[in-house]
Amino acid sequence: MQQIFRQLTCVQFHTCISMCKSKSMVFVYVSPIFRNCRISLFQLRKLCSSLTMAQSQPQLFVKSLETDDHIYMSFMYKPDQLDTYRAFSLQRKKAETLHATLGRISANISKAVEKGMKRKKKTSGASNSISCCTELTIKLFANANGPLRNMTEIDENTLNIDAWKDGYILSIGDVVFNVQVNTPTVKTLKLPTNIMAGFPLYPRCEAEFSHFLDFKFFWFLQEKSSKSKTKPLFNDDSQSNVGISLSGKTKELLDMCYSLGILNESWRLIDCGWCTLPSNSAIGYNLALACIPINEERTGMPLVAESPNPVSAGPGLCPFEERHLSTIKMTTPGYFRVVSYNILADLYANSDFTREHLFPYCPAYALDIDYRKQLFLKEIMGYNADVICLQEVDKKVFEFDLLPCLKQCKFEGVFSSKSGQVAEGEALFFRKSKFRFVEQKDIFLSEQIELNPSHTSILEQIASDEQLKEKLLSRTTVLQVCLLRICKK
Repeated sequence: MQQIFRQLTCVQFHTCISMCKSKSMVFVYVSPIFRNCRISLFQLRKLCSSLTMAQSQPQLFVKSLETDDHIYMSFMYKPDQLDTYRAFSLQRKKAETLHATLGRISANISKAVEKGMKRKKKTSGASNSISCCTELTIKLFANANGPLRNMTEIDENTLNIDAWKDGYILSIGDVVFNVQVNTPTVKTLKLPTNIMAGFPLYPRCEAEFSHFLDFKFFWFLQEKSSKSKTKPLFNDDSQSNVGISLSGKTKELLDMCYSLGILNESWRLIDCGWCTLPSNSAIGYNLALACIPINEERTGMPLVAESPNPVSAGPGLCPFEERHLSTIKMTTPGYFRVVSYNILADLYANSDFTREHLFPYCPAYALDIDYRKQLFLKEIMGYNADVICLQEVDKKVFEFDLLPCLKQCKFEGVFSSKSGQVAEGEALFFRKSKFRFVEQKDIFLSEQIELNPSHTSILEQIASDEQLKEKLLSRTTVLQVCLLRICKK
């Protein structure tokens, strides 16, 4: 395996990359020494592809769900006529024959070669005719030890639903792919439109077949010019905000990047982990995030996202930062701190009516959820509370912002949606070192008035006013009741 790495990098690759071997899979992940590496975004995506291709065998990823009539396939492949790998994705019916699917793979590769050769001809200005793509032999085999000639070829009349199995082998010409079914997958990877220095930054990430907090994340900063003399965010002898020492293998890493052809003065790795905290040195620069999906046994296809806008300065000293001075310390044993906050659901803030009538004094950017969530997350976490009670919480904000962020601080949380089709409600978070969750009960106002005998008098009093009764019974208000047990230690 190390010989393969040396051929790729012309250096002692094992000094720059750590490997975790699981069964026949080798997961390659970036060492923290990547922090001084500068690469282009295109080459950053190429690097992620290289990490996938650098495994013991190229991978072909298949997604197949019982509730879906299609299978979805993706893989990286470099035709002989082209200089770089190409990403191929297909959606095929489960009831389609393997013969038709292999034919489609061959056709897609031919189209990619034709397109690449045309671009190459246009760039070089060559007048010679475009060489046709040689017809590829593509076959699927049941997995077995040894060479392909000892494996059992899958009948091309087999339907896709039965043909694509985990561990099978697909050969495209001389290239052999290991078929991986339902590996960890990044469905969505998106950075917020508003990124402020000094405030927590994390992606909107949706995953399949694993939880995104188990994935590997790497943050890159785009430098404005290759000749710029900007101060590095991290030096060789510095430490990152996650406490990893960066001294050591920079020279070997740079040699590796040059040998792979992925090094230039554009992007520089600055941090790793799901959440980062941009410093003031990052103001004016764009960021990119590389995500490698992984679970306990397997890895999936990496994905890269770039920030839509550069990092901006924060709003200055916020009022809550003065309040934080009173809550610097955690509570001592036998005590706990409670914080309650209405965070204004984006459901209500993101509308013309809100901007024009409810909050006309507030600039539109300050009502945007990408801006507001940075502020309320920093404020809430800065109180060092043990119990956090939040109102007007969007369900998606709970799932993709609050819960993941607070889980990093050793909290657990529960959400209660309002009745009807309202996509917001209440959320409660508790510090796991202080409490254990016992039970949750949601009480809806409209149901209680009508069904609870103790509220009969209220129902009788509003019965004479049909408009009031209709208004009250249509309320979606929910009361979230949670029972927590105090931890003895």
